[in-house]
Amino acid sequence: MREGDVLAAIEDPRKGWHRNLQGAVLIKRPAVVHTLVDAVALDVAWCGPATIGDGEPGFQVRRIAALPPRRMARPHIGAGALLVAPGGTFERWRLQVGDHLEVRGE
Repeated sequence: MREGDVLAAIEDPRKGWHRNLQGAVLIKRPAVVHTLVDAVALDVAWCGPATIGDGEPGFQVRRIAALPPRRMARPHIGAGALLVAPGGTFERWRLQVGDHLEVRGE
């Protein structure tokens, strides 16, 4: 969620998740996202920990990249998370660096 607007359903990052992704995947552990095996485009946002509204934990978007097919994104190491969605999704969401995101139902 961003400012009360639901952007997407968070999906489970199982094997092959990037081929069938409809919503978004939130990866909180160190990770590298790539499109080397399957020729799909992905949007990737590197997020840091943040406090949302009334002190609720959330994330702040620090960097955004459009990952074309057969490419690898910079690794995510440390606190925060990677938010990954199908290519073109962040443009539709108007996601920007500095946006604060809330994840509900974790």
